[in-house]
Amino acid sequence: MKLTEILERLRQPVPPELISYKTIKGNRIDYISWVNLADLLDARAGIDGWTWRLVDQQQIGNRLTQVWELTIIGEDRSISRQASGDESLDLDAYGTPATNVEAQCLRRCASKYGLCRNLWKKDSKSTPQLPPTPKTAQPPIKGEITREEWLQRFRNEPNQKV
Repeated sequence: MKLTEILERLRQPVPPELISYKTIKGNRIDYISWVNLADLLDARAGIDGWTWRLVDQQQIGNRLTQVWELTIIGEDRSISRQASGDESLDLDAYGTPATNVEAQCLRRCASKYGLCRNLWKKDSKSTPQLPPTPKTAQPPIKGEITREEWLQRFRNEPNQKV
């Protein structure tokens, strides 16, 4: 597939079922998980139609910074875009600083090609207005706990084995 065709496909709207949300400081944030984003890249650019590589990683004070590059490969030519991200090393959330920064960079790089760009635009009419996801939409996986439960259990026990 030619690069212009791939870029057009990347700009197509994202199916609403792939969009998740979280609430931060009372604000609803719509986003797409990195795994859904990778699936969209596979589907729209082709499984061999993109590459992803770490360009730079540094620790600056108490923060991990990374720069990643996403290359879209067409049969006629390729194009690359880079994005940076950072995360506190004292992470108080799921994941590790490195994996969270990588996901952040993937979202930012993909948006530079138009993929999921509407999720970044604030107060945009193109952003789908999704109903809130019910808290009991899916039964919990055996052994899975919520973030709140995790924080209650492990916040004051840094050496607790998980």
